[in-house]
Amino acid sequence: MAFIIDIVKLKPPFAKKNKDKSDHLSEQPMKLTVICVKWGNKFSAEYVNVLYNMVTRNLSIPHRFVCLTDNTEGLAAGIETKKLQLEFEYCWTKLELFKDGNFAEDELCLYLDLDVVITGNIDDLITFKTEEKFIGLYDWYSTRNPFFNSSVMRFYGNSATKIINSLIEKIENGRARWDREFDGYLGSLDKIVLWDGNTRYGSDQEWISRIVYTKKELKKHRFPDRWILSYKKHGRERLPKGCKIMVFHGFPKPHETDNDYVKEHWR
Repeated sequence: MAFIIDIVKLKPPFAKKNKDKSDHLSEQPMKLTVICVKWGNKFSAEYVNVLYNMVTRNLSIPHRFVCLTDNTEGLAAGIETKKLQLEFEYCWTKLELFKDGNFAEDELCLYLDLDVVITGNIDDLITFKTEEKFIGLYDWYSTRNPFFNSSVMRFYGNSATKIINSLIEKIENGRARWDREFDGYLGSLDKIVLWDGNTRYGSDQEWISRIVYTKKELKKHRFPDRWILSYKKHGRERLPKGCKIMVFHGFPKPHETDNDYVKEHWR
């Protein structure tokens, strides 16, 4: 079912601060799109539908919801779909988010992984001011070799095409190659890693981090730490105060937990 783009009067988040309106954004037209990616059979249509429901309940700013996918079967009405076009595998499929022409240059995009649980209002993720057109989530386990966790990203439609274009160019020129490794969650030899010369990239988020910012810059361009947390590291016992999104990287996944607050919000 087609979904008409809604317009909300907001100031683009990377614009300069207005000292008189430090907590709000001034009025300018902006298109807002929430995006997820579903490929293969790792996640069922239920995960897309639940994410759509959580966004609908917790985002009051007008928006559209788009799923990039190779299979639209079972998706709820109200979810707009775009067909995946590139022959990437594993988590690298996510990079199609940044393909030129997928989203408009002035379209603010909020990407969410399918296995996140939204636990509170996420308007702040849209109105949060930053000087950059790309803002992410600093990974909780990458202190020695910092990189973004790509579970939650905010960017402008055509502002990050270099992420995918540089990868395609390296592969076509023979400077980068794919390799297979064992995937602990899937229990099979389905993990795809990228070798760029002698440098190994184990996931899309490592590649994204390399292209978007230098290592020294990564920490500066992220959402406030308390907003988005790791279930493994922060949320097994309780929902921490101020948490808006809980990320279920690896396993367990939301449907595999017996946690009361997860059951309350993941529906």
